[in-house]
Amino acid sequence: MGQEIKIRLMRKEDCEAVEKIECACFSTPWSLESIGEVLQYETHQFLVAEVNSEVVGYMGMIKTLDEADVTNVAVLPHMRKKGIGELLVRESLKRAREEQVNTVFLEVRESNVGAIHLYEKFHFIPISMRKNYYKDPLENAVIMSANLSTIK
Repeated sequence: MGQEIKIRLMRKEDCEAVEKIECACFSTPWSLESIGEVLQYETHQFLVAEVNSEVVGYMGMIKTLDEADVTNVAVLPHMRKKGIGELLVRESLKRAREEQVNTVFLEVRESNVGAIHLYEKFHFIPISMRKNYYKDPLENAVIMSANLSTIK
């Protein structure tokens, strides 16, 4: 890619950029207010990816005891296929492991083969299906989990 990708914790001033990413990537994006609210909780870990000081991707995770749930992983469409999503997942899982998280769960659209392959790189495995979980378009969610002790 030739450009340095920086992964860091999300800050208040990143909320508008994250909202833009939400709108570009999801049919039912989070509101600016909802994005800002996540910064209030110690259990919420949201990371952003920066290229040339521009926020181009983010990943959210919510920790509950020794488990965590991924909220979203998103990268601006024109910045995909450059390893940004992989860097976000790697750093987020590393931080979760440091906080004694053992298991991470996520939902992904059944048709999102690229994301499923990304998660499989980090030893996520399908454990269940949620029928008609996603709207616009209506689609099933594959529920995946990873045991962080198996991830290097």
